[in-house]
Amino acid sequence: MKRENQTPLTLLEACTLVAREAVSLLEGGEEALDSGIKFRETLALLHSSQDLGDGGALLAWVDHELEHAKRFAKTGERINSLVRLGSPFPMPDPAMQLDAVCEILKGVVQEECTQEEWQAAQNAVQMLTEMDDLEDMVLTGKVPAGGFLTTGALQDLLKSVQAALSKIQGHSSTESLVQEMM
Repeated sequence: MKRENQTPLTLLEACTLVAREAVSLLEGGEEALDSGIKFRETLALLHSSQDLGDGGALLAWVDHELEHAKRFAKTGERINSLVRLGSPFPMPDPAMQLDAVCEILKGVVQEECTQEEWQAAQNAVQMLTEMDDLEDMVLTGKVPAGGFLTTGALQDLLKSVQAALSKIQGHSSTESLVQEMM
């Protein structure tokens, strides 16, 4: 594994990974709506407990894609994603996945949360590790077809999301977009 993959994730990078996973699921169709909603609940919980430093872009991105997925489920009208995720899709290496799980759980316990909120966070971390084949990578040394995701790629993705949100709303600040969506 490359050295850059061994850099511990920040909470913002872990949340970027969660948002990326939610959006990639939602691109799969109606059957992924429930999973996308679970990821969204965890992002909302983390946003409510602390300032992630993204101006609300990650939550706004997932909300945007959820709305498009719901519309597709009702009407069959497919709308392009706000930010195109490449294919083959790079996966986080095992160390990154474990860092993400730890950061998400640490972020959730920063404030008291309800049993439902705690369950939502547990669901998100379980889906994160199952979706990205943590077990296969650890047990077999499997390298995904798209290679391994880097922290730099997560940071670039967040910048792309912020730029795309600003562009579609004609705003220079993602924070004003988030306020309008609420």
